[in-house]
Amino acid sequence: MKKLTLFAVICAFSSVSVWAQNPPDGGNNQPDYVNPANPTPFEATPGELVSEEIDTSKLTPQELEIRNRNLRAEELWKNADYRDYNKAFSELHQLSRAFANNKYRLALSAYQSGVNTIIKMRDEVELFRKQSAEAKNLNEKWYWQIVDRKAREERQINQMKRRAKIEAVTYFTRAINHLDEIKNPDLREKPAFKRLLSAVYRNWVMYQFDLGNLPQCIPILELYIEIDENEKEYPAHKYLAQCYAFQERMIDKYGVGTEDQMFRFRYKKNVHLLRAAELKYGKESAEYKHVVNLVNRDEIISVQP
Repeated sequence: MKKLTLFAVICAFSSVSVWAQNPPDGGNNQPDYVNPANPTPFEATPGELVSEEIDTSKLTPQELEIRNRNLRAEELWKNADYRDYNKAFSELHQLSRAFANNKYRLALSAYQSGVNTIIKMRDEVELFRKQSAEAKNLNEKWYWQIVDRKAREERQINQMKRRAKIEAVTYFTRAINHLDEIKNPDLREKPAFKRLLSAVYRNWVMYQFDLGNLPQCIPILELYIEIDENEKEYPAHKYLAQCYAFQERMIDKYGVGTEDQMFRFRYKKNVHLLRAAELKYGKESAEYKHVVNLVNRDEIISVQP
């Protein structure tokens, strides 16, 4: 009984971010991705991670000589039908600026398509609710007919949301794949790259979470909090705590894992629950101390014979 109570508390702690995405009123005024007035915050980089133009004035004489020699050689050996037999040189292409810019543009385009899918869905849900509210249902004579109609409307809205979120996750997955193909370590450290990668990860997790795919969110969330200052965003830890709680509960209830795995998930759940409370409320707050008590109780339960 205590385990169920603790799980309910964790769910309640995480409900704020989930309601922000799917509030009871349909979330017409709650965009959960970016500001609708500026739905593409990466336009400052015009689709380019870095400039492909090399400033030859900064090259040493030796570097300039090597560059000119290679350009002459490439011109002499130009063959549009050439295909690599050994992949050693083709993989080196993934380190180039041109390759990085191409993949960055594709990732940005996929990210924007995912965001636009959600924006379109929100507008369609708002329009549907408005039309339903204004409709004259003269054939309804009994209360159960009204209840049945409203239930059908909610089912239709949920289907609209689910379809849009599945489509958006598909776009965000493509964006992740494109960004993963950028191998140049220096370019991966660029602020523009990290901003886009963070945004794609964040949106991917939010909508996978809404679709009920909580275990899949764990590795992406762990990657997300490793990027610069993302570790200080308490919602990331709140989502992680919820995902680990789900994993723990599945093992405890259905036996889909070992007891050691369950204890490991419980430990990670409590770590991120505490970190989320610390970041949101501060260590000296009553809220944080309350969460500490819940975690201590949970740990005591886990070691009881």
